[in-house]
Formats: sequence, structure tokens, C-alpha cells
Amino acid sequence: MQRWRRFDSIPLKYAVNSNLIIRFILGSTTILVSICAYYTYIAARNIALTDLKQSAFQTVQRGVDEIEEWLHVRKVEVQTIANTSTVRSLDWSVAEPYLQAEVQRIHEFFFFQIVSPDGSFANTKVGRSTKNIKDRDFFQKAIAGQTNISDPFISRSTGIPLIAIATPIYTSFQANHSPIGVFHGNVKVDRINNIVNSLRYGQNSYAFAINSQGQAIVHPDAALMSTVEKPAPSLLQNPNLSAIAKQMVNKQQGIELLEIDGTQKYVAYLPLHEANWSLALVIPRENIESRLRLLDVIALIVAGLTITMITVLWRVQAFEQAQLKKSQAAAETANLAKSEFLANMSHELRTPLNGILGCAQILLRSKGLPEKEQHHVNIIEQCGSHLLTLINDILDLSKIEARKLELHPDDVYFPSFLQGIAEICQIRAEQKNILFVYEPAINLPTGVHIDVKRLRQVLLNLVGNALKFTDAGQVSFKVEAIAHHQQTKNYCVRFWIQDTGIGIAPAELNKIFLPFEQVGEKKRQTEGTGLGLAITRQLVQMMGGDIQVKSQLGEGSTFWFELEIPEADEWVQSATTASAGQIIGFENSPRTILMVDDRWENRTVITNLLQPLGFNVVEATNGKEGLAKAIALKPDLVITDLLMPEMDGFELIQHLRQTPEIQDVKIIVSSASVFETDQHRSLEAGGNDFLSKPVQVDELLNQLEHLLSLTWIYQLPQTQAAITNNLATANHQTDVLIPPSAEVLQELIILANKGNFNGILKLADQLETSDKKFANFANQLRQLARQFDEDILMSFLHQYEVESK
Repeated sequence: MQRWRRFDSIPLKYAVNSNLIIRFILGSTTILVSICAYYTYIAARNIALTDLKQSAFQTVQRGVDEIEEWLHVRKVEVQTIANTSTVRSLDWSVAEPYLQAEVQRIHEFFFFQIVSPDGSFANTKVGRSTKNIKDRDFFQKAIAGQTNISDPFISRSTGIPLIAIATPIYTSFQANHSPIGVFHGNVKVDRINNIVNSLRYGQNSYAFAINSQGQAIVHPDAALMSTVEKPAPSLLQNPNLSAIAKQMVNKQQGIELLEIDGTQKYVAYLPLHEANWSLALVIPRENIESRLRLLDVIALIVAGLTITMITVLWRVQAFEQAQLKKSQAAAETANLAKSEFLANMSHELRTPLNGILGCAQILLRSKGLPEKEQHHVNIIEQCGSHLLTLINDILDLSKIEARKLELHPDDVYFPSFLQGIAEICQIRAEQKNILFVYEPAINLPTGVHIDVKRLRQVLLNLVGNALKFTDAGQVSFKVEAIAHHQQTKNYCVRFWIQDTGIGIAPAELNKIFLPFEQVGEKKRQTEGTGLGLAITRQLVQMMGGDIQVKSQLGEGSTFWFELEIPEADEWVQSATTASAGQIIGFENSPRTILMVDDRWENRTVITNLLQPLGFNVVEATNGKEGLAKAIALKPDLVITDLLMPEMDGFELIQHLRQTPEIQDVKIIVSSASVFETDQHRSLEAGGNDFLSKPVQVDELLNQLEHLLSLTWIYQLPQTQAAITNNLATANHQTDVLIPPSAEVLQELIILANKGNFNGILKLADQLETSDKKFANFANQLRQLARQFDEDILMSFLHQYEVESK
């Protein structure tokens, strides 16, 4: 008996010592991780503060963009009317009826006015006036040939504060001589007031605008505004805002923390380009920095957990092997909790990324973006996409550990898929000036049934690693079918990635597939997260294979794996889908989209993507408000977030499906959640489709096309020659484009001469409604009218006028 005890005590002693060593290692690691976590928290807090300040700045940008767009449209309208033969005549008796009709049609203008070179004028409010405006700055600029937008002033004919949009009048379209007069449309300051006063960023925030002299155009403090009796005081002399006002007058932009009226406030300011004004938003400091409290609380929780973990580690030394099993179970639970925590944090990070990548896509689709700014926007999109990739790496690992990652195979044209991988890698290889060799075997299947996204992720990661660690020589990518099972129609496909890089030491081969483990030279380790190979191997294992590796230090490495891939017969439909160009609109009547999301940046992305295409986008900030607007407006489609205050997305979908008058409305659920369970739950609740955030334009447009049965209108060629060629082609296809009668064509030419593009659009709609055979002609007419180019439109109409005769 004693002998059995003696022999039994030896392994127990070693087990206790082993546990002590393990706990010591864990304790030391926890302390090191805590130190790293502290500095990571400081860096993350600074990044979060920068993002919040940028969010506040984007609020000002949104106001500036809205004012700029409104002023630009008004300026184009003024220039269009000024170039009509009626205004060029300078005959007020002829021009007055036309201008009165234009005031009634457009609504935005208070009056239109024609001014002679001597400063005498007549307008649609008072008729001919005995007063003179020769001293007005906007008149002097316009008579010198410059279209301009004035600062607000008190009208001499009406006594009302107005903004003048003035442009020179020439005798013909060619402005190669002196103006014969000035035409301007005057608008009230009310629209600018409404936009500026609508800008908010939390409680007690307010916006204001100043002109080129530092005087307030719009300000909540009435004492700082101009009146008939007294001009506005310049904010350049204001003790609180003089520094910011000076920056604004000098057309600078930024966001600064200042002391205003005894409290700390952020001031975000941005100049306009259409007018010589600047817009600013004053935000109490706590409105921005209070949003960091969640990060502070998380840091405190992590610190508390760290201290608790260290305490527990040292106090469990008295427990024996039975307690060790319980500790292992607790560690597994903690690992799952870590995965959930990482997933939730990734969700929070993806939400602001939706705004960043969405706005970058909007700017890249803009025609007026200069090349230099387009380069910067490209950098923003690339950096945002890289950040999204890193977040997805962490998220993928969490989902794999939580057993929530699923594969979604689809039919694909296999040679094209592999060629796409090779082309991406070829570009990377050329950047490093090394040789890349792609060798597909001749026995590869044509169509296969695979998860394209995950297999692409695996191959790009493996080839990317080979390129990363190869400075000279070559990287080879080989694919071959090593077996074909006729009965099951499965191919056994082997993928080889071979390089002549730095190689891997034998002692490190077992570490390369561990999470957060990086081997090799330190300078190369900073280029990734250390998750790539860990995720890649687990993805391959989920697909039914495993990655093998052999390497020799200084000579290179070879990675390979084999997969059983089913053959596919329906790959043709996927392979023939191609883009027809940039979408600029859609056929038939406008569609109303209801966007429900509590985050303004998410709503702004959808609104700015869809409104330029002709959609009527209505916004709601929560499910309760969205339900009320859906019942009132009966939209064609609803896009809703899931997590919202008052009423979440699931409850909103339930109410929509239970309300008889809107129960059949199409619903797209848009969320930053990437767990398939949330996607399935939203579709089971009644959603028609799921749109993940950050929103990708192509995915959104494909869903709209499918759910609303849309026919897209694509970008027309921009040059006159290209348009003429298209018109010539249309003449030979009379069964496709049929013009209306000569009387209707003459009416369209009259409208084009007047620059009445809205009238042309209405007549195009009437044509299509009257007879479907005119549908293609009406669509062509709409596209040309939306370009606001009178010459091209006249060329189009005159060509068909000649044919009708």
C-alpha cells in the first residue's frame, strides 16, 4: 500500500509543479497583455476622439453641401434664363410676362431683374424702377463678365433682405464681347436660415454663417444680425469668435476647441465655394467627448477583469487536478465570451466604416471631383477597405471559434475565378519586381460549386504571404485536378503556392498557423495582424482539406492543400453577368424609398447614393417614426437597420407586415451584424433581402433592381461627337426610337430655346404615357435634358424635325 502511494505521489508532485509554472506564465502574460492593452486603449481613445471630431465636421460638410447644391441649381437657372432670346432683347415689355411665369414655375426666386449698363433696372416685383444699383457689388462683377452670388443685402425696391445671383447678358452664346446688361434672380435668406438652423450635434449646439466681411449671415443671436437701421457687427471683433472668424474669412477649414462664454466648445468650420461665405457649428465639449465614456467603461472593466484574473490565478494554487478540469471549462467559456466581445466590437467599428466607405464611393461617382481630390478619396477608400479587412480577420476568427462561420457555395466559372486571383497577384508581384508564374492544368473543371469569397480569401492570403516574404526570384501558383470521381461528379483539386523567399526555420513551422503568431524578420511582422494563416487554415479545414507546408531557411517555402470540389452545370448564368456602365437613373415613374436608421451617417450614405438616380428618399431615425411615415407615404421599398431605440428593426418589420395597406411593401434589412443567424432571423421576420454594412453600391443597386423590377439608365457619352453618333445609329433603328409628331417636336424646340428643361421633362413623361412606342424617345429626351446642355438638345430635336418634314 505504501509503495502504491509512493509511486502515485510522484506524478502528482510533477502535476502541481506543472500547474504552478503554467499559472506563473499565464500571470506574467496577463500583466504584459494588460500593459499592451493600456497603451492600446490610449491609442484607441485618441483615434475614437478623432473620428468623433470628424463626425462633427461632416455635419458641417452636410450643411455646406446642401447650401452649395441649392445655390448651384439657382445659379444654373439664372444663367439659363439669361441666355434666352427673350432676356437678351432687354425689352422689359417682352421679358416681363416670361419672367413672371418663370418666378411662378420655379418658386425659389423672390423676383427676376434686368439691369442696364447704367444701373437702371426693372424687376418682376415693382416693374420699372427709378432707383439705381450701379454701386452694388454684384452688379459691378456681372457687368465685368463674372457670374456671382452676393452677400445678403437690403433690397432698394422691396426693403427685404435678399441674396442676388447675378450673371452678364450677352448678345449671343459666345461670350467674346462686353455684356449688354446684367440679369439676376433674387432669393430670400430664408432657405439658408433653415439649412443652417437645422444643423445640430447634440444639445445646446448651434450653427452660424458669416460673409466675406466677417458679418453674420445667419446666427441664433439676433444682436449679431443686420437690420434696416444698423449693419451687423463683424465677428472679427468678437472676443469669443475673433480667431475662428479670421480663419473663416480666410477660407480655412477645421475643428478647434475654444473657450466661449466661459465653457469649452468645439467649433467646426468650412467655407463655401459658390458664395464667399463660411459655415460653422458650435458644439459643447461634452457632446463629443461624452461618447468616449463607453470606451472608458470598457477599459475599466478590462482592467478589473485583469486584476481579478491575476488574483484568481494565484489563489487557485491550493486546488488539485479535479479543480483544474473546472478551470479548463471556465477558460473555454471565457474564450467564447472573448469571441462574442470581439464580434460586438467589430460590429461597432463597422458602423462608422459604413459612413467612411459609403461617402468615399459617393465622391468617387461624382463627375465634378478634381483629380487631386479624387486621388485623396481613393486613399480614404483604400485605407478604409484595409481597416475593414483587419476587422473582418478578427471577426472571422471569433466566428470560427464560436462555430458561427458558415460557407455559402455558389456556381462559378472556375478558369475565370482562378484568372482573377492570378491577375491580382501579378500586380503585387510587379510592384516588387519579382516574377509571378500562374500554371493552371488542362484537366481543371469548367464550372464548380464553391464558396467564392472564402476560397478567394484563402488563395490571396497564401499567395500574398509568398509575395510578402520574397524579395528576389519568383512565386509560382499551380492548380491541378488530381482525381475526378464520375459517380459523384467531384474533382479533387490541388493548389500549390511556391516561392523563393526567405523560408521558415524548422522550429517555427509549428507556430505559423497559431492566432496572433508571426515568425520571420521583425520588420515584416508589422505588415499584418498574425491572423491570416490561422484563419486560412481553419477555412480550408471547414472546406474539407488541410494546409501542408515545407520550407528551407534561405531558399523558400511551398504551401499546398487539396479540396473535394463538386462540378457545376449552371455556371453560365453567373459568368454572363456584366456591368453596362455607370447607372444614372431608371425608367418609368419615380420610386419612393424609406430609410430607417438611428445613425445619420448611415442614412446619409443611402440618401446620397439614391437621390441622384431619381429616387425619392425619405429618412426616419427609429422604427416608430419609420412606421408612421410608411403608413402615411406608402413607399415602394423600406431599408431598415436592426438595432434602434424605441422600436427596433425586427418590431418594425412585424408591424409593416401586419398593416393591411402596406403589408406587401418590399423590405431590405441593412445591418453591420455579420452573423448568419441575424440575417436569417431578419428574413424570417418578413424582410425580402439583407444588405450588410458597410454598404457596397453594386450590391444595393442589384437588390433594388431585383425587388422593384427596375430598368437602369446608363451614362451617356459626354462628347458632342459621341452623341451625334448615337443619334445616327438611332435613325437606323426606327423600330427602337420613334419620334413624335412635328407639332410636338416644335413645342419641344420652343421649350429648349427658353431653357425650360423642367417643361421638357414633363412633356417627355406625357409622351410616354400617351403611347408606349415613344418610350425610348422619351428616355433619350430625359437624359439630354438632365445634362442642361441646350446646344446638344437642340441638335437632337432639329435632326428629328427634319425627318418629320
